[in-house]
Amino acid sequence: MQNHNLYTWKDASVISIVGPDAENFLQGYITSDISKSTQNELKPMSVTDIKGRVICSGWTTKQKLGIDLIIHRSLNLSVESFFGPYIQFSKSNLLIDQKKVCHSDSGLQIADGHFVTLTTDECVAGFSAARDQKLLEILTENKFVFVQARISQKFLPQQLGLHSAGAVDFNKGCYLGQEIVARVQFRGSVKKELTITKFKKDTERIGDKLSDGSILIQTAASGAGLAVTAAKSS
Repeated sequence: MQNHNLYTWKDASVISIVGPDAENFLQGYITSDISKSTQNELKPMSVTDIKGRVICSGWTTKQKLGIDLIIHRSLNLSVESFFGPYIQFSKSNLLIDQKKVCHSDSGLQIADGHFVTLTTDECVAGFSAARDQKLLEILTENKFVFVQARISQKFLPQQLGLHSAGAVDFNKGCYLGQEIVARVQFRGSVKKELTITKFKKDTERIGDKLSDGSILIQTAASGAGLAVTAAKSS
């Protein structure tokens, strides 16, 4: 029976890593520990470059044939280009947009009271701007940065608060950029931090510097947003 309450999440895309080596491959490139997750959950994650800068953030979920990553749609080509040189040496393949991300009434919990379903079919109920906006409001309220192209590779995970959101595991094995991410964490040298802010919806966009010197990195329809600002001295 079809679930007619599936609405397309237009900003989200699925990158699937499939094959017998999928988990081992991804462990070397994401900040979370996939071995601690199950097929019935979404696990926050980010992918960092060699300088520890966040390329994308989002969630992983295990599937029978591999791992699915939910990322911002604007980063499809960037993530494909990043993984491309490495995955050819792995017994796994990368598939983009073979699945759709749908808002749903049950399924994988992405935030309190909000679920998504990953499907190879179209989201039968179409697009819902209200559901998109509500989820973005929830992510912003909970200080989860869903990185998009305008801020990709500009900030460390800690500067985006991703370590506090459960997207960084400091006890897992090595991944690209880990040395820098760990160094700033354990030496207490994070000079920027995430904060909730207000922005001018008509004139200020993601990536802009605000009047207080902070950088706007996420916006919601309510006028609330997230910004990266200089960390307060203790």
